[in-house]
Amino acid sequence: NGRGILQNTNLKSTLIEHTLNYNNKVGIGMLDALVGYSYQRYQNFSDVNIGWGQKVGSFKKDMDAFANHLPYINGDSTRSELQSYFGRVNYSIADKYFFTGTLRVDGSTKFAKKNRYGYFPAFAFKWKLMNENFLSKDVFDDLSVRLNWGQTGNQEFPGLATKAVSRRNYNGDVEQINAANPNLKWETTMQYGIGLDYAILKGRVSGSIDYFNKETTDLLFYANYAQPAAAKRRWVNLPGKVKNTGVEFGINVLIVQRNAFTWESLYNMAFLKNRVEDFGDNNIQTGSISGKGLSGAYSQAIRNGYPLGSFYMQSAAGFDSQGHTIFLNDGLLTMQGSALPKFNFGWTNNFTYKNWNASLFVNGSSGFYVYNNTANALFSKATLAGGGNVDYKVFRSNEAKDNPPAVTTNYLEKGDFIRISNFSVGYTFNLKPESKIRALRLSLSGQNLFLFTDYSGLDPEVNTNKAIDGVPSIGIDYTAYPNPRTFTFGVNASF
Repeated sequence: NGRGILQNTNLKSTLIEHTLNYNNKVGIGMLDALVGYSYQRYQNFSDVNIGWGQKVGSFKKDMDAFANHLPYINGDSTRSELQSYFGRVNYSIADKYFFTGTLRVDGSTKFAKKNRYGYFPAFAFKWKLMNENFLSKDVFDDLSVRLNWGQTGNQEFPGLATKAVSRRNYNGDVEQINAANPNLKWETTMQYGIGLDYAILKGRVSGSIDYFNKETTDLLFYANYAQPAAAKRRWVNLPGKVKNTGVEFGINVLIVQRNAFTWESLYNMAFLKNRVEDFGDNNIQTGSISGKGLSGAYSQAIRNGYPLGSFYMQSAAGFDSQGHTIFLNDGLLTMQGSALPKFNFGWTNNFTYKNWNASLFVNGSSGFYVYNNTANALFSKATLAGGGNVDYKVFRSNEAKDNPPAVTTNYLEKGDFIRISNFSVGYTFNLKPESKIRALRLSLSGQNLFLFTDYSGLDPEVNTNKAIDGVPSIGIDYTAYPNPRTFTFGVNASF
């Protein structure tokens, strides 16, 4: 005797798309235009059958017996449609001035009729200064300025969010799982920026510089409903906006170009700033913390004036003479650093020497924090007193074995790092024309070779899923498996 579960899932997607293009000289420039229509339909059907029966022999007989004892059937059937009209116009003049304009009109059945359609325009302009007479061709091989502004929409949420949805539970009772919100509307992201492309020294040095400002409003969010109510949660558009600004810089340099040896270096870096604005007094909690005595604890909050991924906890400064945590600011919860880096960089070097080639990639981030939930939950004097394993730092600390566990800055660490992410080397053989092997190449590569960081955990690039009520968290380390170090040897041959 036993319980059996039979689950069926059927997903179906249909896409119809039509486009019309036009390209011709119009006035003093060239016009390239496109208009189009797109229709998508998504269908989902699933059912879960739970029953009890007795094993009688063959698989078919077992399934027949199971089918005759199905006291509980649960299922879901949803359909959503997306209808889009779109157009794009490119207009260029004298290979100097380039204009682009686009418009998307997207309509989704996920929204109520009054908010069904979203309108998302975008514009871009490029001025190729290189082709102007006043610019010296002896200095620049390319110099262009770019401007852009545009909007995009997001409707990634369940299809019945605007309606009241109910289901029958295991006891046969009907329960409402979603409250209707007919006012739900498109989440919109607006972005504008300015950029510069350049090339000098006959193209041996080239790159770009970009500034961007990105703002997301009407954020779609699955929020808790004030109780008592028929449903615990509903989808809403949050007030305020999430603002991302930054500067990106990239440069490519052909350092050496000889017959037998070349060396190319590519470097990029970005300075980033994230901030929640116009959010009022809302305080959304996430980042649950695991460990004995930490049930219900959390470590992050979304609040006005702070970045996403900001840590929200008690400030602490080690342990007092009795071995108990020293709390600052009267033990009040305060906003701490964010798990989002303020600076990222990547550096690639490519080498060739006769039949040899090699590549080295280094990357890093700084200006962010990691919460070491592993240490918070496992590395304490209480764990040691109970016969558990701890690291040497805990063994030497003056913490008392009865020190109550808490979410504090004692376990919040800087995550700055530099990583040698990849190194590869290869050799291509010169083969005689009469050889049966036409080509032969050997290669060796290594991933995640070296990590330089002051973070006490295994790897600062970690993100254990510690969401609360579907609100994502970032930058929490809890018994996470570190990035592996791998080596690969390859042989490529053709005959």
